[in-house]
Amino acid sequence: MKMLLAATILTLAMAGVAVAGDAEWTFYGVAHASINSLSNGSNHQLGLTSNTSRFGLKGTSKVNNDFTAFWQVESKLDQAGNTGSDGTMVGTRNTFVGVQNESAGKFIVGRHDTPFKALGRKVEMFPDQMGDFRSLTMGWDERQGEIAAWVSPDWDGFSIFAAYQFDLNSADATYDATSFSAMGTYTNEHLMIGAAYQGFSRGYGDYYYGEGGPTAKRLVGKYTAKQFELAGLYQTTSEYQNRSLYGLSGNYHVNGQWNLKGAMFIYNDDTDARDYETSDGWKIDEGDTRATMIVVGVERVFSENVLVYAQAASVNNHDGLIDSEGEYASLGGHDSGFGTSVSGTWSYGGYDGWQDPAGFSVGTVISW
Repeated sequence: MKMLLAATILTLAMAGVAVAGDAEWTFYGVAHASINSLSNGSNHQLGLTSNTSRFGLKGTSKVNNDFTAFWQVESKLDQAGNTGSDGTMVGTRNTFVGVQNESAGKFIVGRHDTPFKALGRKVEMFPDQMGDFRSLTMGWDERQGEIAAWVSPDWDGFSIFAAYQFDLNSADATYDATSFSAMGTYTNEHLMIGAAYQGFSRGYGDYYYGEGGPTAKRLVGKYTAKQFELAGLYQTTSEYQNRSLYGLSGNYHVNGQWNLKGAMFIYNDDTDARDYETSDGWKIDEGDTRATMIVVGVERVFSENVLVYAQAASVNNHDGLIDSEGEYASLGGHDSGFGTSVSGTWSYGGYDGWQDPAGFSVGTVISW
């Protein structure tokens, strides 16, 4: 009720502004829900999830002949009926104000996806679904608050997006807690290539080591033809140890109504540590700390705004993705957009590492 009241008040307020200031605004959203059969290697579960369903208001207002002001308020929408703390929330997604100039580009302040994340979204074939590769990016696809960002104009196919997050620590803190992210892309009729960087200062979160915090680099490419799309991604991160992620995905357009999709991504902890056995008999293979995700799917496109899909995905954790933080790969994990997370379970009796999570999902996406 509070959410509905807030949305109603905001809608009426914006309508008043539109009349008074001759502004233009739009109500938009995405309703995305799926029924999923999930397994953690030992147990199965059937459930319903809301996968990054959302709604928002956005608008523009002419300042003068050279500048246009714009704004957006975007909120999470819970299609699965979760009324708890993780239910429908207002203003938690990309919410910002800005000004645009044809020659200078866009300037934004507020809350927004990082450029690092935005580049990855350009090559995702299973967005906000069970097979979203963000399950393996280990939390690097973020939306940050308190940022100032610049989006360049289109320079004959080249463009830049850069963002700086202001200090989140108190003024008397020993270290600043800031971050910087940037991406550059080149796009023509068939090809898109891009690179991105993200770095955190020494005082950000739990990273108090060295001269700075963790960093990440990302390279992507996508080729689009009349009947198919092929995309690739490579990512390397430097945290407590180096990590990498790489993979390919494709989308074959059978006709205007059916699409066939597939993807494979491999996550790897770049470590030279030797294998060892713990005192209680657990066998740890440090040379095989990697995971492979494979996903296949089919889409039925009913219109520009309505589609239904079915997909199957699995993660092979090999001999156990055990690193210095004890992490392992899951389906739908690390804010992938999928409404739940399923992780493999440890096989205690055979000491044979993490069992492999897998699932089958049927969903619908409606946008407006």
